[in-house]
Amino acid sequence: MLYETIAFPDNAPLQCSIVEVEEYPFHMHDDVLEIMFALEGSFELTVVNNVLDMKAGDIYVSCPRELHRLCAYPHTRGTVMLLHINVEAYRAEFPDLRTYQFANSALENNTAGIQMLGSYLKKQLPRLLDRTGTETAAYREVGEKILNTLIKEFQCYYLGSGFPEFNNAYKGNELQLRRIRRITDYIYRNYNKPIRIEDVAAMEHISANHLTNILKNGCGVGFRTFLNMARVEKSAAMLLEGGKGLQTIAYECGFSKYKYFSDSFEKSFRTTPQQYRRRYQSRTIAVQAYSCRALEGQELELLLQKFCRKSEEISLDWGGRYEEKPLRRPRCVSLAGAAYDHITCFPELRRLREELGLDTVALDLDFLRRYRNSPRVLNYILNDLWSLRMRLRVCVPPGEPLRGLREELEPLRERFLRPGGELEVIVPAAPGEEERARTLAEALSAFRLPVRVTGAEHRPEANALYGSGYMPGYLLHTMASSRGSRMPRLTLLDGDSGVALLTPEGLKRPVYHLLSLLEQLGDTVIAQGDMYLAARQSGREDIQVLLYHYDACFDTLFEGGSRVEEQAPFVELMKDHDYNREVTLSVRGMTGRFAIRKYRLTSEEYASRYRDFPLPPADRLSAETLRVLNGTLAPEMSLNLLELDGAYHLTLKLAPFEILLLCFEKLYVFGLPVLILWNSFYSKNCGFSSHLIEKFQ
Repeated sequence: MLYETIAFPDNAPLQCSIVEVEEYPFHMHDDVLEIMFALEGSFELTVVNNVLDMKAGDIYVSCPRELHRLCAYPHTRGTVMLLHINVEAYRAEFPDLRTYQFANSALENNTAGIQMLGSYLKKQLPRLLDRTGTETAAYREVGEKILNTLIKEFQCYYLGSGFPEFNNAYKGNELQLRRIRRITDYIYRNYNKPIRIEDVAAMEHISANHLTNILKNGCGVGFRTFLNMARVEKSAAMLLEGGKGLQTIAYECGFSKYKYFSDSFEKSFRTTPQQYRRRYQSRTIAVQAYSCRALEGQELELLLQKFCRKSEEISLDWGGRYEEKPLRRPRCVSLAGAAYDHITCFPELRRLREELGLDTVALDLDFLRRYRNSPRVLNYILNDLWSLRMRLRVCVPPGEPLRGLREELEPLRERFLRPGGELEVIVPAAPGEEERARTLAEALSAFRLPVRVTGAEHRPEANALYGSGYMPGYLLHTMASSRGSRMPRLTLLDGDSGVALLTPEGLKRPVYHLLSLLEQLGDTVIAQGDMYLAARQSGREDIQVLLYHYDACFDTLFEGGSRVEEQAPFVELMKDHDYNREVTLSVRGMTGRFAIRKYRLTSEEYASRYRDFPLPPADRLSAETLRVLNGTLAPEMSLNLLELDGAYHLTLKLAPFEILLLCFEKLYVFGLPVLILWNSFYSKNCGFSSHLIEKFQ
């Protein structure tokens, strides 16, 4: 027999183990859903006859009675989490669980959900492996959340390539999904009998043509193809069990002739029944011994520490010496392709210069050509930009013909290549365009223009989340990682291609508030790690620590472009799964009196507090109204005055996309008792009182 028996401990609905796998032969489970989550290494997963590559982070969900085999690549071993869910135990909550198919991460496109599920499974590992202290009710809760996630995000029936792939055709349409489940379940239960499409259509009270269309949209194949695929899938287990001839297997699987069976088998599996039996019959659990072992004891404990860190620990030394490196901050705002309005744009650019330290304005040829027939307007715009003392950067594509280009760039050269101005022309070169880019750069240099060739600019698709409170976390992650070149460009207002800093009404976007926090940081990075950055100003003791919660599994939300709407439930999954990250910060060597400023920027969707407040046009909002609105949406601020004797310790939990900036400032006031002065000043002027003074040992 090919069925593997799973022993659920103490009647628990789940059974979990961490296994080092060399080869796990062909097997099936009866009334058990198996989740295989690759933690380390790479694997070859064979499902019936479909061979898939699995790497660390991939997840495969094996449905009941599905034939599968897992093995590491030759001369390697890999570690996998095996989670078995007792289908019968969840009959009340999910009565038709046996009828579901789930998408495999190696084939489908919902990578955000797969990574989110993987992160949740890692977080629950200690709980699932604790066979002594975890109650059955706790197991049930974890299993129910996992099943809800699978059903909500990954149920699919698309078989266009002969294997279940992720399909959005009926996502969210539970009526059609239930109908497809009933039809496919009926086929799987009666595959060995004569089945007519008219009979199945009558069972659903629809026409045969309507049923065919539903199956093609939802499954990618028609009724007859699906029926034959189900029959040959069932025949695979019979072929590997042995004992029956090929003719007998063909008839028992519902084929009237062996030739029909052989043709259907070869069409689905790209091999004949005889070849399949010879290839795999010796690789089943009935014949071959397992080549794998469950991790236990200290080995298991070390793995849990690696994958299930409960807290991110950050340790700094106030007076310590660090290998310093310059802090890279966004310094450029783009007007590329936009229309310039002096009344709106000039004061906003001045504000960006003063508040955010942005010192470069980027233009492109489209912007210049917009004003080709209005030289006076262009001259007026260039006067504005020159008066701001901002560097001007012009992007010229490598395929741009040289003819006429000099005339278009001449006004910029005259205006900005003089005292008080600075001009730079960049030629972005995609792979294969380097030679053309260098040729164009040399020609422009002959016009006495400062030119440099750069890599191609990353132009992400428009994304609804760019203006949301989730964007600052993504921006920080991109800046800190080696993928900084993929950071979307910053634009002044909505409507431009990029991440807008302001709305047309003058409200500051969340990214604007992030840049204001970055301005609080010193110019050198002294420490950096997973979701934190510590900086200080050269020559000063003060330290600033920026903490943020961003996981790589969030990337698909921002890089999925127009598909982001399909991943909208992703944020709800994080809320359901309590996806907070604990951080412990320790700063040693802090002795004396300190002011600690805290700035907290949450992921609350932009302007959600004013969802029912229709904003009037910008010219109807007074300056004071804008100031109050922007102040309400700004990061939450607080101040602590502390007297420390040795170290500062802080433990907190960060929600997904949450950002916290801590600015540590040592207080010196000409040798006077600084706490008395601070306490007196804030009591009189700001309403603060002495309860803000804390002493940490």
